Amino acid sequence: NNNGKVGKKNPSSLLFRKHKLYGRENEVSQITDAFCRVSSGKSEAFFIGGFSGSGKSRLVNSLTARVDMAEGYVLTHKFDQMSKEVRPLLEVISVFNDLCLLIKEKSCVGDLEVTVQKLMEVFGNDFSVLAR
Repeated sequence: NNNGKVGKKNPSSLLFRKHKLYGRENEVSQITDAFCRVSSGKSEAFFIGGFSGSGKSRLVNSLTARVDMAEGYVLTHKFDQMSKEVRPLLEVISVFNDLCLLIKEKSCVGDLEVTVQKLMEVFGNDFSVLAR
C-alpha cells in the first residue's frame, strides 16, 4: 500500500525488529550448546569473526543476558587485525585480566580466595604473568 503515491514505499513493510538477530540461528545454537557444556564443568573459549557490521556484537549481546541469569561470565574483546602492532598474546592476557576483575566483583572474600587458589593450581608460575 503506497497510499496512491507513485514511487513511495509503505514504510511499515520495511520494518525490522531492532534487537532481533537475523540469519544467526546457527551461531546462537552453537554458543548455547557451548554454554551448556561449560555449565556442566567443561572449559571452552571461542571466537566470532566476520565483516564489519555483520552482527557479531549483537550476537554476543543477545546471549549475555541469558548467561548472566545463569550466573555465568561473558568476556568480549575486539581484535583489530589492521592494527600496526599484532600482539595476540597481549590481547588474551587482557581478556584474562577482565575475567579476574569480573570474578573479584561478583565474589565474596571466601569464594575469591578459593578461586585464586584454583587458578594458581591450574596456571602455576604463569598465574602471576596473567593476573596483573
